[in-house]
Amino acid sequence: MTSSSTTYDARALLWKPSDSLRDANRRKIIRAVMVEPGTQVQIARLTELSQATVSGLVNELQQENILRVDNSEGARGNKLRLGGVRGVAVGVEVNHNGLTVAARRVDTSSIEYETADFGAEQGGNVWVRESARLIREVAGATGLDADHIVSIGLGIPAAIDPRTSRVTQVASSLDWDLTGDPATRFKDHFPNVPIIVDNEANLAAYGEYLYGAGRGTETMMFVKASTGLGAGMIVGGLIYRGRHGLASEIGHLTMDPLGTVCRCGNRGCLETIVGGARLVDQVRQAYAGYRMDLPTGLEGMIERAKAGDQVCRRVLQDASRNIGIALARVGNIMNPEMMVLGGELGRASDLLVEPAVQEMRLYSLRGMFDHTQPTKLVGSELGLLAGARGALAFALKADRTVDA
Repeated sequence: MTSSSTTYDARALLWKPSDSLRDANRRKIIRAVMVEPGTQVQIARLTELSQATVSGLVNELQQENILRVDNSEGARGNKLRLGGVRGVAVGVEVNHNGLTVAARRVDTSSIEYETADFGAEQGGNVWVRESARLIREVAGATGLDADHIVSIGLGIPAAIDPRTSRVTQVASSLDWDLTGDPATRFKDHFPNVPIIVDNEANLAAYGEYLYGAGRGTETMMFVKASTGLGAGMIVGGLIYRGRHGLASEIGHLTMDPLGTVCRCGNRGCLETIVGGARLVDQVRQAYAGYRMDLPTGLEGMIERAKAGDQVCRRVLQDASRNIGIALARVGNIMNPEMMVLGGELGRASDLLVEPAVQEMRLYSLRGMFDHTQPTKLVGSELGLLAGARGALAFALKADRTVDA
């Protein structure tokens, strides 16, 4: 039996190539516990391994001090946690005008965060450099350095082909060059570190599913309403991406075939009605010639609405009703048990959920709400950190080895 003081480098545990099924299953279990400590039953469900397989390998891993049992919640709640394992997991969410980086040691639940702002017009030139800088900074804040990074999850405003990890389509509001596999842009900064890339709304959905409002659900949709409008769908614990990675592009549902031309080239997309710039413009137009202290962004507009500004409240509630109509259409197709409103508009969920639900009830099939367990619409619990947390967990769970 290995000494309880034995310490392992997480990279050595996770990166070592092996053709052995047993070694692959050990890595699955270790990664699952890194993502979220849980009982053996929960780990078996997350890894899709049999309970007998999990039980046998957990005993081995305990003897080696890679895993330990936390008895603090009583016998029925015994959770598996990491033992003597050192490493840092990182998640990055890149948005139109900035980025958020999250990092945590794999043996703790304490997370460090940092953000950086940049204009959309310069983001295409600086996002890789700024991401690399913040990754090193936030990794260092955990007490370890960048040399201990075991994985990096990267959420970007683009659709990613699930088979090739290459960009299928960049968000229509951006003029960035994101062609190819974005992970390759970090090779000079973090050689050999596995970098897993996905759409930022998908990863926000995954974060909310694991750690936020979606905990315990089987099917849920996360709506990210900010500058643009995106969404991510979780089905059975997995991100639903579709054939080309373009699933859940709710912002480009056609709401009015004769409406405003969208930057995607179509007319009347939901994003042309409830996109952040459009909402702020409505407030500024309403107050034109009457007030000088006009909001310049969603954050200021939401603050005014919460303070009682009737124009801001009306614009937000009208937007919420349009979002509700769109969610009813999605609900009639996918029928998730929960929908979560996040992004910048998620900060105003106390004002927006009720009007949206009214429209959902009006336009959904009756069975979605005339039921003992109706579809729920709730505000995000993780707020603007959902994407970075989801990216961190998603990359940590992915089984990638590294050739020496």
